[in-house]
Amino acid sequence: MSFIALDTLEVKPSLLNRISINSTLSFKEPKFFSTDFNRELEKSLGNNFYQVIKTVNDYNQLFIDGVGKIKGDFNPFNILSVDAAKNIYDYNPKAKIIISIREPISFLRSFHFQSLFRMIENETNFLKALSLEEERRTNKNIPKYCHNPFYLYYSSLIEYKDQIKRFTDVFGNKKIKVFLFDDIVTDEYKVYQEVLLFLNAKNIDFVPPRPERNPSHSLRFAWLRRIIFTPPVRKWFYTRIPHRLFIVGGKTSQWIFKKQQDKPFVSEQEIARLKMRYKPNVDELNQFLSETGLIKQDIARLWNY
Repeated sequence: MSFIALDTLEVKPSLLNRISINSTLSFKEPKFFSTDFNRELEKSLGNNFYQVIKTVNDYNQLFIDGVGKIKGDFNPFNILSVDAAKNIYDYNPKAKIIISIREPISFLRSFHFQSLFRMIENETNFLKALSLEEERRTNKNIPKYCHNPFYLYYSSLIEYKDQIKRFTDVFGNKKIKVFLFDDIVTDEYKVYQEVLLFLNAKNIDFVPPRPERNPSHSLRFAWLRRIIFTPPVRKWFYTRIPHRLFIVGGKTSQWIFKKQQDKPFVSEQEIARLKMRYKPNVDELNQFLSETGLIKQDIARLWNY
């Protein structure tokens, strides 16, 4: 599930010819609004905890050179955070929220695969990783580099209805736009134009360059990444290296550590079993989205639940 919080404070719609989203941000996902996750990291890391963006002024500095009239924060962790919706509202009650949701099993497979790369997961078998959730909720079998066990509670990650409701409760339905990942795959430019309309942008006919795709990838040189991910070393990098160099470091890191690889195979029978397991989540979400008018499609049927 991906998430964008957009600040439309003091924006004149007639001037919105371009959109600036994290235009000066040299690293993704500042996690400024997910204060509950930051508290968990501080509790786990102690003196090795760091937070690059600590204050409102720090956060505002991310956008000072933006070329557009809207500033936005792309951060999939905000949708998982209990605190984020209220924090975003306190920062700007006029913000608009854009959420994209993905079929739960497909999302969990991608999240698990990415977690292996990020070394917050060490169980390579997707189904086995799901089965470890109950044990991990008792703080057992937590990987060394996972400093927030919530990321291992896979069933909690797909509680879409509760996650979206946290935002509708704070912002109301009219300031929330929910898209299906399926629609983005089918026609990304149509979704893009709908985003512009939602933001009251003037030039909805502007066509941006086609974005680079991020293929499935796994980790190489794990021994080196483990050294870098050691808490004191990681803190040193984030506190000593100038922020403007983060984008260079991020691209270099991807070039070094990523190798293209398909996700491990999961049989149709196992997928069907998982869909039966998570069907109540989808049915609850389907009813909520229909009642709020956020999505008119029958997603249970679309996703074959």
